[in-house]
Amino acid sequence: MESTITLSSQSSKLKDYISLTKAILSLAVGVPGVLVYLLVAKSITADLWLSILAIFLLALGVSALNQFQERRFDALMPRTMSRPLVTGLIGIKEALAIITALIGVSMIVEYNVLGFFGVVIFACVVFLYNGIYTPMKRVSAYAVFPGAILGVIPPMVCWMATGQDLFQPSFLVLAWFYFIWQIPHFWLLVLMYQKDYNKAKFPNMANVLGAQSLSRVTYMWILLTIISALLVVVFFIPKSSFTLVFIGLHSVFMAYKALPLLKSDTWQSKKTCRKIFMQLNLYSLAVIVFLVIDRWFV
Repeated sequence: MESTITLSSQSSKLKDYISLTKAILSLAVGVPGVLVYLLVAKSITADLWLSILAIFLLALGVSALNQFQERRFDALMPRTMSRPLVTGLIGIKEALAIITALIGVSMIVEYNVLGFFGVVIFACVVFLYNGIYTPMKRVSAYAVFPGAILGVIPPMVCWMATGQDLFQPSFLVLAWFYFIWQIPHFWLLVLMYQKDYNKAKFPNMANVLGAQSLSRVTYMWILLTIISALLVVVFFIPKSSFTLVFIGLHSVFMAYKALPLLKSDTWQSKKTCRKIFMQLNLYSLAVIVFLVIDRWFV
């Protein structure tokens, strides 16, 4: 009986750590980095795995630090009020120890790939995410723009891990694509959870523009994301006509599926916004995945 209780307690604690660090989301953060690496690397080396490990650890650390910073605001929103720092299941000292360890180890790992420059990049991520983006969210609806820069970091780190120059036009196009995609990604979340944001008194674009206008503006940014994706295709021209046709048709399909955002009442449907949110993320992933498959297997 005691062993059963112990296992149950350990399982519950693990869930708290996963929640604190947003472990599943943090794991997904490295996916664009892997894809960009495979898009340009001549072979797969240990630098890829070290880079992904470093990115994952850093994502865990800054996510936990973000929850530490916002614990009082999280207590005001239904979707976040059960987080472990809000409920007290993880204490302040324990959380700070976890945050310090994760960020510190991530920098040590990244040092083995990019040296001191890699450590500087990771330090800039902490500053941008926890020093600028997180506080800015509480005072400005435009925090989405510095926040979107963070989406470029994993591709940048993995691009450099292949020995490529950051100022190559092909990388700048990739970076632009990942930056642009983040904007409608965030705004769809605002449309889905605007009531929660309002409860916690977080400024958001639905308040600045009005939810209906934001819905329509988000559609235009989705079109810009599609154009940016097609520009990536121009720089990484696939060998297979099938890949080219697939990406082209998927782009048209994405533009079509997002059309409900132009209607006057779509912003009121959380289900519709979530569906478009998932389709946008799938589209952004599929474009690069098919370019990688084309490069390695065609």
